[in-house]
Amino acid sequence: MATPPIDYEAVIADLEAKKAHLDTMIAGLRAIAGMANLGVPPGGGPGGGSPSGDGRIAPDAFFGKSIPEAAVIHLGNVRKKLSTQQLMDALEAGGLPKSKYNTVYAILRRRESQVGDIVNMQGEWGLASWFPNHTKKSPKKAQSAEDIQEDAANAADHPDTAEKLEDDVPDKIEGLRA
Repeated sequence: MATPPIDYEAVIADLEAKKAHLDTMIAGLRAIAGMANLGVPPGGGPGGGSPSGDGRIAPDAFFGKSIPEAAVIHLGNVRKKLSTQQLMDALEAGGLPKSKYNTVYAILRRRESQVGDIVNMQGEWGLASWFPNHTKKSPKKAQSAEDIQEDAANAADHPDTAEKLEDDVPDKIEGLRA
């Protein structure tokens, strides 16, 4: 009984597809662990958002990733700051659907304020770990009704401003309750 010949091209193609998938998974885990590009040759490798030898991103590099996850992975792989438009182009090349500029910018700003792993430095995005001395902007604290009343009480020492504050306090407190 003769065995059919092995189709080596099909076997190689299958193994390359599996390798690309594994490379993508490894790059994602490295990004999560903060070890992006460890063990990846300087020229980059397939998958994971890293450019291949000819500068292209694997078309499935960001499959199953959110915009901020893919942006973090890509920034870790290219190791340089990128504009919002450059990130959008890379994410689209990596398999994410096309998004509007304002949407991507808003998502990245939210990621910057909530998670803090990416930062916008003069219009370009980078990883926060690249800028250890960068101070995060603190969100403006909303005043409570007690704070407003305390301000009014403290203003009693200054009669000219106290009158103005007394007129504003009831409106501000009512605004907080609404």
